[in-house]
Amino acid sequence: MSYYSIYGAAAAIVLVAGVSAYSAMDRAANYKPAKASVYLIDRKCDIIAKTTAGDGKKTTEIYNDDCKSISAWDDAKAKRDKSISGKAVVKVSYTAPQDGGYHTSELSFTSRDDEFYDLKAGDEIDVLVSDADLSKVRKS
Repeated sequence: MSYYSIYGAAAAIVLVAGVSAYSAMDRAANYKPAKASVYLIDRKCDIIAKTTAGDGKKTTEIYNDDCKSISAWDDAKAKRDKSISGKAVVKVSYTAPQDGGYHTSELSFTSRDDEFYDLKAGDEIDVLVSDADLSKVRKS
């Protein structure tokens, strides 16, 4: 085994640890935790539905629209596989701990995030509110 591979592995571990520590310090120093209420979700989906007929003929349909308006949404939502891709813009309202004022913002999720499938209007989620811009939030 070469010393270069050992040094490379050690350097990679140190780099990942450093980036993680910086990210944690940034959140602690520049963001404050808050509870946000979801009031609107705009989900856009691309769903690929593959079916096989009784005679063995395979068909593929591609749906592209608001997720709930697509008939294949319930099946795709249950499977959570690669047949669905999309983006959800989630509008939230919260009281910023920095000034005690009421604010609104939005978060974005992709079909890789559980929130893409699970969130609905009225849900409460944990967010981090930026000290520099009270209308900027991150998922906690």
